[in-house]
Amino acid sequence: MRSKPSPGTVTVADALHEEPTLASLLGRWRLSQQCMQAARGVLGPDLSASMRPGPVEDSQWTLLAASGGAAAKSRQLLPRIHQAVQDLGVGVDTVRIRISPP
Repeated sequence: MRSKPSPGTVTVADALHEEPTLASLLGRWRLSQQCMQAARGVLGPDLSASMRPGPVEDSQWTLLAASGGAAAKSRQLLPRIHQAVQDLGVGVDTVRIRISPP
């Protein structure tokens, strides 16, 4: 059972939506998740398991690979990943792949 917040208390959800910096961060996180969903359609389940969504900065999205092998294979698919992200129409112009072990 949820209790009501006391007067003057701000919930995390309210803070995320009302504070401009946090709202921007939440928006970029959601955009990264959308891009990752589009990329999964290209990567397939096995390769997707080795990838994580990275940050969106300006109009660039970073896809993080768990290993060099996963990065190399995903780079072969980069034109298709880029097209899938472009098809979202969310303003991401560049997709890059970086190695970032879990």
